[in-house]
Amino acid sequence: MMLKMPKSQTPKPSYGPYILAALSDLGGEAEIEQLMDEVYKSMKLLLLPADFDLLYNGSTPRWRSQAIHMLDGLIEEGYVEQNDDHLRLKNKAIKYLSRH
Repeated sequence: MMLKMPKSQTPKPSYGPYILAALSDLGGEAEIEQLMDEVYKSMKLLLLPADFDLLYNGSTPRWRSQAIHMLDGLIEEGYVEQNDDHLRLKNKAIKYLSRH
């Protein structure tokens, strides 16, 4: 019996700095779709093959699912403010970006 090894994928926390930087590059405000496009552009060369696996009935690549979950965490932690599909950097994120 041969065991199947899990594929390596980019860890969720790795997306955080890229999300904040992308939102900053977009002027500090953006719609979710626009932000995800910018995150992909900045991370595409860093993503691993498993990050491109499709989830949810083949409609969402794993990298996007991970990025959305990380974005939720950034919202909960007070780095990003969300109003419907509109996102805005908060002062906490601006301070973080100035130090990194």
